[in-house]
Amino acid sequence: MTDSQGRELTKSMHRSSGSYELVFSAVILAGLGYLVDRGLGTVPIFTVIGAVLGFGGAAVKLYYQYKNEMDEHEAQAPWAKRS
Repeated sequence: MTDSQGRELTKSMHRSSGSYELVFSAVILAGLGYLVDRGLGTVPIFTVIGAVLGFGGAAVKLYYQYKNEMDEHEAQAPWAKRS
């Protein structure tokens, strides 16, 4: 494997981590919410809030990460305005 192939493989693995991030952030925050719920005796409230905040936060992060990456591609495009 050449260096350029290794770099491309690393980049593609980094791009595929978004789906894991969406799932695991929701699961981790829901788990923490469940622990809080068990301690307070309000089982579904903090679990649901944690899951929604985890998923929503990861979705917002992925959106802005994608937008930033597309802006970089646009700036390097042949039709981009150069100063």
